[in-house]
Amino acid sequence: MNKRLVSGLAVAAVAALSLTACSGSAKTTSPAATGSSTGGASHPSVANVVNGALGDQGFFDDAARGMAALKDAGSNTLNIQADANNPAQWKANLESASDGKWDVVVTGTSQMVDILTAVAPKYPKQHYVIYDSVVAQPNVASIVYKQNEGSFLAGVLAAQVTTNKSQFPLAGGTKKVGLVGGMDIPVINDFVDGFKSGAAAVDPSIQVLVSYVGNFTDSNKGFDQATAMFKQGADVVFQVAGGAGIGVLKAAAESKRYAIGVDSNQNALASGNVLASMEKNIGVSLKSAVDAYAGSKLEFGKTTSYGLANDGVKLDFENNGAIVPQAIQDQVKTFAKKVIDGQITVPTAF
Repeated sequence: MNKRLVSGLAVAAVAALSLTACSGSAKTTSPAATGSSTGGASHPSVANVVNGALGDQGFFDDAARGMAALKDAGSNTLNIQADANNPAQWKANLESASDGKWDVVVTGTSQMVDILTAVAPKYPKQHYVIYDSVVAQPNVASIVYKQNEGSFLAGVLAAQVTTNKSQFPLAGGTKKVGLVGGMDIPVINDFVDGFKSGAAAVDPSIQVLVSYVGNFTDSNKGFDQATAMFKQGADVVFQVAGGAGIGVLKAAAESKRYAIGVDSNQNALASGNVLASMEKNIGVSLKSAVDAYAGSKLEFGKTTSYGLANDGVKLDFENNGAIVPQAIQDQVKTFAKKVIDGQITVPTAF
């Protein structure tokens, strides 16, 4: 997801969250997979080229937490920020970071796929890691996340809320829930497919409303779309719209309904209204990749996939004001185990 800036709950979203399709053009391995790699520096230097600004309380901030963890471990790190609407600047920053000063250059989102595909061959000795996207180049290691699995759990939670009015005082028991996406693209529709599947697994009669902001920055439009869903009877709206989705959380508070956050723990951004956040462990996966590089175990030209089975995605209830009863959380965990054990196959947009 990839860009949002928060000041309390009065939010000005200045970064654009963008996610990607897993193209299937690169081989997928588990995070434990090892193979030929160039690396070996005990504390590799890492530049993180951001196609937007930090401060979004979500996708890019989580990547920055991974950079902070690397810095704490002894690496020299740098986050290179940019105008969220300036692809020429993104490319210039990526090329600038590819001049040999950094062991690993990190970037992410589908907005960077074409740029990295063009830049990587020009700097064959530079090693890159792209997250939430796939670039099939011999000097690029790709990381993707099974957002459909995490979103399945969000759907399970939303369904529990709208069918258990007695336990959720802000719910109307309407059997209606919603999702506001950033753009009508495969990765966002992977969230949609997972969310719908999770709701149906609890009660097939639940109606899922879906709308798209058209970008990942317009929090006012995110607010308006979520408000419209609440007026239509939605008890819960799941935001997968980056900075625009921060407006969804604000709408839940103003409409006195519930929301589900995304990417980072956004539960405290509308205390009492955000049930949970569906997180991708972006920072953790980036640190793991760089650690693998340090041990000459990071495989370039291949893709590592993170899902429920390897803690790559999760539904986080922390800091939500204890508004989700433990019994409901246990129901969500039961469904998660069924996915992990293969009893449930979550549909995907890919």
